[in-house]
Amino acid sequence: MSTTTTTTLSEAVRLPPATKRTELGPAPTSDVYKMSDQRTQTLQKLLEKGHVTVAPLRNPQLILHSHLPHLLGSAFVLGADSQQLIATYEHDVKSLVDIDETFVRGDKISKGNWRQFLREKSYTVAYVDFFDDEVRKNNGDWEKVVQEYLYTGSEPLINGFCGGLGHPFIHLAYGYEFRIPEVVTEALSLGCTEYVQCSHLLDNPPPIPSPYKTSDLAEVIRRVKKDERFDGIVEMPGTVNFGIVLQNRFEAFMEHWNAWEINDPIPQFEHCCDLSVLLALSTSYGEGKYDFFYAHIMTVAHAIRVLWHHFPSDRRVSILRQYGFFTILVYILQKRLPFEMREIEAVATVNRDWTWVSETALKHRWALDDHFFKVVRATKAFAETYGEKDGYYLKAAVKYLTEFNGWEGFGEGIMGFLPSRDGYIPA
Repeated sequence: MSTTTTTTLSEAVRLPPATKRTELGPAPTSDVYKMSDQRTQTLQKLLEKGHVTVAPLRNPQLILHSHLPHLLGSAFVLGADSQQLIATYEHDVKSLVDIDETFVRGDKISKGNWRQFLREKSYTVAYVDFFDDEVRKNNGDWEKVVQEYLYTGSEPLINGFCGGLGHPFIHLAYGYEFRIPEVVTEALSLGCTEYVQCSHLLDNPPPIPSPYKTSDLAEVIRRVKKDERFDGIVEMPGTVNFGIVLQNRFEAFMEHWNAWEINDPIPQFEHCCDLSVLLALSTSYGEGKYDFFYAHIMTVAHAIRVLWHHFPSDRRVSILRQYGFFTILVYILQKRLPFEMREIEAVATVNRDWTWVSETALKHRWALDDHFFKVVRATKAFAETYGEKDGYYLKAAVKYLTEFNGWEGFGEGIMGFLPSRDGYIPA
């Protein structure tokens, strides 16, 4: 990674050494229709049941999201047995919204008008109905439906997938990982209702000059942290509204985003994965409280790793730029917390390996939290992809598992709902 302006070694963000890999192979999959063991069949049935029982969005006022496939899929990969999967499902659906007659349904959406309802959260179930029907019309070929609706047109849906804290990416990754169309159509629905209109920025960015150029996203984040123009832009964290930055500090944001040059996407994506671990797991509010939104910087990176092989090759750079867009904005909106490699390096891993990580996670007091397993999974998946890197990923996972005592960074919450108060808190 390089910059075209001088950055001293003491200033540069430290990350583990890169692998120098030039190719990224397909991520492992677990096809629920080809595996006949009890655990896999339980996962399949629960995901199918959730698909027809609960909506992709949840209250207050359909602003939040269902994480059911992420929670179950992560638990499965970490080794949860059928009993734990069922118990997890039964707990999680209590916080979700039942599909009933109050929802707009799929007959309101057609191939000719489907884009007219983008960002309309009341259409959350209608979009699922519509995409389910499209899969049926294509004889079950859900990948063909994804290609048609995600990547075509002058403003393709994929260009707004970082909306809703990147949950469309995350949901789609779990659909591909388990080869289950129901989760894929839910992801497409989320992509529609959470759509962020940034195609013009991705495909035709305004020519706002940058005072520096770099291939290193960590260098961008370092400079964003020091940029006083972002001081006071939000009074408190938790206001994840991209418009606050884009409307009030547009030129400053574009200077930094445009500074990031993607000329070698495979190693640059590896760098993004390592940076995401640093941002998510070296920052905290003390007392084991981790930033909820920075965790999504990492879980979205994991989702992109799962999906990378499935993205059209001519879309990968744009998707990586969208990830940078998302990371920079979330970092700013969460008050630019300090991060430091030594917070991870100092973690002891004596008698602790990835088996310990999985077993500890499954028995953890926070195991029913929607996001808890996803963070563990991301570190483990990065290690499986890039190697141990002197224990970087393992240390990060051990740090998280031994410290974690809930999420913070919500500010005043959303419409009276404060997750650190009203969300899952273990007894």
